[in-house]
Amino acid sequence: MQINHGALPLIMGNYASNFGINLYMYGAAAYTDGKNITIPRLNFNNPEEMDLAFGYVAHECGHVRYSDFDVFGKSYDKAGILPRIFNALEDTRIENLQIANWPGLRKTFNNIVGKLDESVCRYLKNCKNRASLITAFLDCSNRVRCLNQNSGNSLKAARTRLKKIIPETVIDAIEEKAAGSVNCRDSAEVLELSREILNIFMNCFELANDEYMRQKEADKESSEKAGNTGMFSESSWTGGRISDSIECSEPLKTQGKTGAPFQTDLFDSVFNGSEGSSGANGGEAITSTEPKSHVEQSLGEYGEFLSEFGTGDEDGNGSRRRQKMIREFEKIIGRMKEPFSFSENSQCDRRHPDLATIIENCSAKSKGAVDIGSLVSRNSAPAKDLSLYRKVLNDNTLRADISHLVKGYEEWNYGAASSGRCLDVRRYQYTYGGKLSDDVFKKKSPRRALNTTVHLLVDISGSMSRPCRPDSKVTRSQVANHLALSLAMSLENVRNVDNRVIYFPGNCCEYEEVYRSGQSLVERATYFDLMPRGCTPLAQALLYSMSNMPSVDKYHRNIIIVITDGEPDNYDFATEMLNKAKGNNIEVYALRVAPNGDRLRTLFEESVDIGNASELPAALTELLAHKVFSYC
Repeated sequence: MQINHGALPLIMGNYASNFGINLYMYGAAAYTDGKNITIPRLNFNNPEEMDLAFGYVAHECGHVRYSDFDVFGKSYDKAGILPRIFNALEDTRIENLQIANWPGLRKTFNNIVGKLDESVCRYLKNCKNRASLITAFLDCSNRVRCLNQNSGNSLKAARTRLKKIIPETVIDAIEEKAAGSVNCRDSAEVLELSREILNIFMNCFELANDEYMRQKEADKESSEKAGNTGMFSESSWTGGRISDSIECSEPLKTQGKTGAPFQTDLFDSVFNGSEGSSGANGGEAITSTEPKSHVEQSLGEYGEFLSEFGTGDEDGNGSRRRQKMIREFEKIIGRMKEPFSFSENSQCDRRHPDLATIIENCSAKSKGAVDIGSLVSRNSAPAKDLSLYRKVLNDNTLRADISHLVKGYEEWNYGAASSGRCLDVRRYQYTYGGKLSDDVFKKKSPRRALNTTVHLLVDISGSMSRPCRPDSKVTRSQVANHLALSLAMSLENVRNVDNRVIYFPGNCCEYEEVYRSGQSLVERATYFDLMPRGCTPLAQALLYSMSNMPSVDKYHRNIIIVITDGEPDNYDFATEMLNKAKGNNIEVYALRVAPNGDRLRTLFEESVDIGNASELPAALTELLAHKVFSYC
């Protein structure tokens, strides 16, 4: 059955509610904290964007239901590669459980991975970051082997680059070990498995570095012995270059498709230095009478590495696998130009594409405004006291200036008489011969009456937490909050003025209406004292404000005043909203605090640039005097 994409938002909302979590759509980032899932604003009319959004929500719901976020904390407190390995393996486990309970999600996850495959493959072809290469390989391998997802191109690209630094035989064994993540009972077991796999990689790099340094030292001691150090056999080392004639056998066949338990003890004694794990040959790593290569001898220092690969069936598959691994190590070491730099603290490349990043990129172009399911805007937590309200009452300068402007405008607007009874003095003084005519009386003409809707949009994004001046402890948001409450108190009892104050972003939404005319300011004053948070969803705030304005005629004015200090999240959508406002005769004025860049300067046609937030009160008063309460 094909789902109507108009109904998909409702399905997403209900799906999230079944897991006991809140689903929000606002801002420009996709993330979850275990109790709430947030995705950026997306276009619900675009089927591909909706599929991505639904897949992301389903994936994160799986984490909420099956993952232990305390274990996540132990891993994600670190900035190294371990959290990324853990996340790749945990993703496989939770998606496998999700599909087992909701088989229909298989198609959703497959579609998402298919869309990711191209971008991940393109990234891996030029990836030089070993940590990102390893985590991408583990993620793609598990998705192909355990979930039968379409990551084949990405896996091929990852293996191709990984084989240059890790023996293919070891890669095969790591793949088999990583696939065991679907059989882990909880996140703690996945984290332990992640540590084991990381140790394998670290010890492989350590072995290669040791052999590289030994070879380098040997070259320094005697140039005559450089071609015969005992490290490489003549069949594989000629003239300082590895022969390309080494054939690679077929990768290890795994039990991933049969559902049988994976063998997770392949490397258990390899890097833990345990004894008694020498294999079926009674501790004999190699039964051949031929002299051991230097690499083969050194492998014995790493927890009987050779004996682990020597444990095979009767026809000697394990022994052949062991010998192949030695040749691959020799080839890698002969190709090295410098030691591998790798540790548990190695950083992954942030450019590595993932689902959250793709959703965020879609959001940058989105012009949608529909909420998900039953999502509604809710009030932010108010301040604990009335300190802001008392401060505005004590500092009466701004409030008095605005009140005087309003009073003067009212007296001028409502004090004029109708035509026929009031003389036009300028015409009368030029009347010739003292004869009066109808021309000396004032004629009827429409004025910009004080029948006005004034919406104040206040930016409380994260950047508003900066000091209003370099030497001040007062932040931009504190000045903006003071100004917003002062304006609301000045217009509270003015007739024919509908005043609203809207903050953006709101509490888990793009905007927050903290006040509208008719409400008690004493009760609502604490909602003006909000702390900066989040991004700058100006477009959505403008859209909400415009949707709550009455139709405009020549006797009515609709005015929006914006206080902001940064570029909106979606510049194109904000520009479209401003053009729509202009087409609907809605006046939009902006007070820009410390604006940077020509792109922001050209966003608003009517605006005032302010060097620091301390100039906001004077700038607002001047703006009201010239644009709102002017006598023309």
